[in-house]
Amino acid sequence: MPTRILLIATLLSLGGCFSALGHLSGDRCVYYGTRTSWAWANHPDTLSGWPFLIDTPFSFALDTVLLPYDLTAFLPEGMGGDHKACVISGGLHVM
Repeated sequence: MPTRILLIATLLSLGGCFSALGHLSGDRCVYYGTRTSWAWANHPDTLSGWPFLIDTPFSFALDTVLLPYDLTAFLPEGMGGDHKACVISGGLHVM
């Protein structure tokens, strides 16, 4: 029973994860969720950045799991690549 509750809580919490939101919107950037979460946490107009900092390690974990999929964006277009620019203003510029 505790395992089921933990699983349900984990699935519900992924709905607000920047990584999940970015991948569901179709963006294929390397570490998209981590970079976005960090940018929101450090934005000067954000009243309180700590909720975004709480999200950062969870986004990092999901971004790491989805890294092979994100790296396929750098393949040629004939092999499933996607050459859209990945720009997150104020984010960590990894690639």
